[in-house]
Amino acid sequence: MIIDMLAHIGIKKGEDYKVESLLEIMDEAKVDKCMICSQLETIDNKYIHECYEKYPDKTIGFAVINPWDIGAEEELEKCFKDWRFMGLKMNAIRYGYSADRHSVLDPFFELCKKYNKCVVAHGQSDQFSLPDKWAEMAKSYPDVPVVLFHIGVPMMYERACELARDIPNLYLSTCGSYVPVIKMAYEIAGPEKILFSSDAPFGDMIQEIEKIKYVVKDQKHLDMILGGNAMRIMGQK
Repeated sequence: MIIDMLAHIGIKKGEDYKVESLLEIMDEAKVDKCMICSQLETIDNKYIHECYEKYPDKTIGFAVINPWDIGAEEELEKCFKDWRFMGLKMNAIRYGYSADRHSVLDPFFELCKKYNKCVVAHGQSDQFSLPDKWAEMAKSYPDVPVVLFHIGVPMMYERACELARDIPNLYLSTCGSYVPVIKMAYEIAGPEKILFSSDAPFGDMIQEIEKIKYVVKDQKHLDMILGGNAMRIMGQK
């Protein structure tokens, strides 16, 4: 099974990307399931819930939360308890917080721990979301899987790979990463720590799969990266 661990759908300024458009891309790329979350600029978890209800065999709902919002904790709990979302998508740059700021993030990690959910996060080399900052949260919440999109590119990829190797619940996801970075992640962190993602519609699903296939020749390892690891951290396997 091939599982894409990142797609943003819904409305934002200048764009209205429907789930049906994503399903067409998935069919072309032969992707079985795709994680869907709201556009960050206009959070709409209700639309994600509606899409998941309509296409439960093709989509995996993830919540987007602005931790500064009043009622954000209640919104996340609703997503987990009532709407059965599988995790939380975080972006420190978009919402202006440091990724290791416990006073802001602890309530949301506590909810992920309570409901056995994972955190997936924008993890480039931006000052607010350096890999070491997300690693601090992963170490503080060893029962919560934390997945770093983009593998620390463009300047912190080696550090991201080392952290994923050394921290049991810290993982890497491939969207937007260069082929040499994916190769480094494969060699340093190992196949059990890498998850496929495309960042659709901004990233090309077929291209992102081909990058992984270019690096990984072992079929067992390929199956892990393209879907097995995602199922495991979401408690589906």
